[in-house]
Amino acid sequence: MNEPDGWRYVHASVAGVAHLADGIGCQDACAAQLLPRPASGPVLVLAATDGAGSATLSGVGAELACQTLLAECAAWLAATPLDGDWTPAVAETLFQQVRNALERLATDTAQPVREFACTLLGAMVAADRALFLQIGDGAIVIGTPDEGYRPVFWPQGGEYANETYFVTDAGAATHLECAILTEPIVEIALLTDGLQRLALHYRTRQAHQPFFRPLFQRLREHPEPGCPTVLVTALERLLAGPAINQRTHDDKTLILATRLAATQSVEGATDTGIDSLPPAAASSDAGAAATDPARTPYPSSGEDEGEATPPESALRDESGDEAV
Repeated sequence: MNEPDGWRYVHASVAGVAHLADGIGCQDACAAQLLPRPASGPVLVLAATDGAGSATLSGVGAELACQTLLAECAAWLAATPLDGDWTPAVAETLFQQVRNALERLATDTAQPVREFACTLLGAMVAADRALFLQIGDGAIVIGTPDEGYRPVFWPQGGEYANETYFVTDAGAATHLECAILTEPIVEIALLTDGLQRLALHYRTRQAHQPFFRPLFQRLREHPEPGCPTVLVTALERLLAGPAINQRTHDDKTLILATRLAATQSVEGATDTGIDSLPPAAASSDAGAAATDPARTPYPSSGEDEGEATPPESALRDESGDEAV
């Protein structure tokens, strides 16, 4: 394994074709930062959010939620001893700070807080532990040396297939999910619901391994740690390309991070190229979108669809919603 400061990571949010057709910008947002902690190695902090399609300022809310989460994680780490406890109470505090920021913005702009509605995915990964939190749909997928890729939580949905929860909901705190893990996390992905049915297998409630393996392999091959601009551009091109757009009309956000070398892999992750994207996950769309038509997923026959082929250069170096 590389040293902890050898994280390679890449992130992008891209507008879906439905929003482009309607002249609406991307309502997703994401952010990533490697925070220094000299005595124990840096901590990787990741955030991804999906603005509610029916909320007029949800893109603004999504961006504020991401930036607030990163800032609050940095403040907490700076004030916490190296042997300090990582507990669910930490996740609760981080969530509340994000919600408070959205409420302040609503007050300052004389808007209902619902107009800034967004989901929230967050991760704080140190050398020996990790904290994850989630409200709403989307997914956090982790890779460990022994178990391959798996979702930390399953996307949240309500009683009906096209419902989810938002940070701005009155009872949002009751839907906050948190996990504290002490196993070695060597790879991690955060994705919003626009990619759920490509990245998750609904029948088994597992990560769809062929989606993640080649993407992480490309990231491992980059020679330097950090967040290389060239790979960000490649990821944006992949997310905006026809291979994905023909499978989902929603906004799409993907964050990938690895601290493995090019010659290493998570268990079973031996793919060396991006041959194709996986078939859409079958059977159930529960939690995959919210009720606004702008975020309803593409039609599904209930069976796995055929594979879509992305650009050969994917990740290569080249110069709606209603709350429950």
